[in-house]
Amino acid sequence: MKNVITSLGITGLILLPNIAQSAIPGTASQPSVYEVTVTQVELCSDAACTESYIAGSGSQSFDISSATAGSDVGSYTDLSGIPLFQTWSHVRVTISTTINIGATWNDGTDNCGTSNPVQASGHTQTYGAPANGTATPAAFVIPNIGFNGITSADYDGFNLSKSNGAGTAVITYPLNAPYTCKGVMPRIAVEFNTSEAFGYVDPGAGQCGAFPRPPEVTITVTDP
Repeated sequence: MKNVITSLGITGLILLPNIAQSAIPGTASQPSVYEVTVTQVELCSDAACTESYIAGSGSQSFDISSATAGSDVGSYTDLSGIPLFQTWSHVRVTISTTINIGATWNDGTDNCGTSNPVQASGHTQTYGAPANGTATPAAFVIPNIGFNGITSADYDGFNLSKSNGAGTAVITYPLNAPYTCKGVMPRIAVEFNTSEAFGYVDPGAGQCGAFPRPPEVTITVTDP
């Protein structure tokens, strides 16, 4: 599902992917709920965020899979003090490493859901549950990068930074094109695509395994 959010301020972003298991490379599904908690949003002068402007701060949760995401997050940021004639090329978002996700899926053997975990998602383990279940949301944790070849591969290509066991992570998104403020409040369009924001594995017959994957995010900044 793609949700396009247009506002006169940056919106909340996201995100933001042990039972014995066998990999299903590239396998993912779309969650019905993908609620991420944002703690800070910054405009950055480059990918390293050498210079930044804090556009929003404070803990606030957004379900970016929802069609109402735009109205939910529009009040989070304020660009009224954005520096003039500074060029911005990236947005850096600090998020909680715990994401509430609701989903159902089929791993090729079993129908699965997020409602019945017997092994909670964690920094060093995937979500584990018996077959069946519903899309009732459960807490999923962004895993430590590299703890498991399956989840590490699913995070390759995303500029995500997370210390092992940390409660927050940072993701840096490139703007669709660099933007320089010349005195007019910018218009920012953010497109979330959560169609593959939920990864899963096959632990075996009668068992289910899953983990969070980052959503696709496209950000465009223009003058109104």
